[in-house]
Amino acid sequence: MNNQRGMTLISWVIVLGVIAFFATIALRLIPMYQEYFGVKNIMQGMETELRDNKLTKQQVNIMLLRRFNTGYIHSVKKENIIIERGKNNAFVTKIKIDYEVREPFIAQIDLIGHFVSEIDVEPKGRSRSQ
Repeated sequence: MNNQRGMTLISWVIVLGVIAFFATIALRLIPMYQEYFGVKNIMQGMETELRDNKLTKQQVNIMLLRRFNTGYIHSVKKENIIIERGKNNAFVTKIKIDYEVREPFIAQIDLIGHFVSEIDVEPKGRSRSQ
């Protein structure tokens, strides 16, 4: 009697289908996360700018949009940016970016990524020791 060993053609097709499925997911998600890490790097740079300079809301908005343009960040729109001033001053101390990315996957199924990045450089109140 002749016993066969190894995978049949059907099992190879199934294995290749599973690999193709996960490769498609990875090809859709990787650019999403690359863009998010670009946003995080820009926000770190803005944190330094806010600490070193006293900037108005308009100045911060212009700086962010320019940095997004040069960093090829296309998912963050102006309405996704929240810029707040400090409690006791007129200058910006907090920036929050809250945005969502939708990538088409298969037919009418989308992959959705929701990203939030926030910086706050307002000095914390000093507690009084008794």
